[in-house]
Amino acid sequence: MTCGCQKDAETASTEIVIQTMKILADQIKETAEAVSRKSIYDMLTTLLTAKEKGNAVFVVGAGRSGLVGRAFAMRLMHMGFNAYVIGETVTPAVRENDVVVAISGSGNTKYVVEVCKKCKRVGAPVISLTSKDESELKELPSLNVVLPAKCKDDASGGSAKTPMGTSFEILALVFLDSVIMQLIELTGVTEDEMKARHANTE
Repeated sequence: MTCGCQKDAETASTEIVIQTMKILADQIKETAEAVSRKSIYDMLTTLLTAKEKGNAVFVVGAGRSGLVGRAFAMRLMHMGFNAYVIGETVTPAVRENDVVVAISGSGNTKYVVEVCKKCKRVGAPVISLTSKDESELKELPSLNVVLPAKCKDDASGGSAKTPMGTSFEILALVFLDSVIMQLIELTGVTEDEMKARHANTE
């Protein structure tokens, strides 16, 4: 029989998880109100133009931001975009008028910044996704989308429930999935078409 103190501990732990989910949901709502509508429209237009003209879309990010980028590239591929993740051995060269989507909470991630500099030199427009209005990355892109959130490089003092950039990474994932939803609407691609492009060797 479970003792009362164990039940209390289980209840407390469960409530902490639920409360953290609510905190994250509130952060998503706040960011949805704060993000620039024009930057969203410009991002959608840039991606659609790339698809229409047969240009590729490259995604770059480091660490967990890189994982968010991979998820975005996967959905773009499902939609019929020529989508690639920079750093993979099978990724082709970035060409003029290809589009690069760079994800960095701080906007100062050295690897991401250096990649974007090279891409700009070959004439590829860069869309950056950051949590900062001022950063190294913002100076490079053709378009900067700011998702206000705590990132890994911020000074301590934020919520321990969302440590080391968790807030930005979750916001970036939700934002990019929302972009995908609108791209689906605008292109008219069907779920069956997307499923047909999904890997069949899993």
